Amino acid sequence: MSVKFYARFVADLGSTGPSEYTGIVELGGCDAVPTDPRRIALLLARDLELEAEEIRVLQWSRVH
Repeated sequence: MSVKFYARFVADLGSTGPSEYTGIVELGGCDAVPTDPRRIALLLARDLELEAEEIRVLQWSRVH
């Protein structure tokens, strides 16, 4: 089962600089809804092939 979230975060893309994303993110296979910004950054980083330290979560809420 996938869960949709409204997300706003900044990703440090290295030489191209930071990039801000605002929109809907869909996570599949979530047992629990993540609320910890570090856990959210880890999930986003995994999908974007970045390190969690390169993601700064600004806003995160579940879409009902």
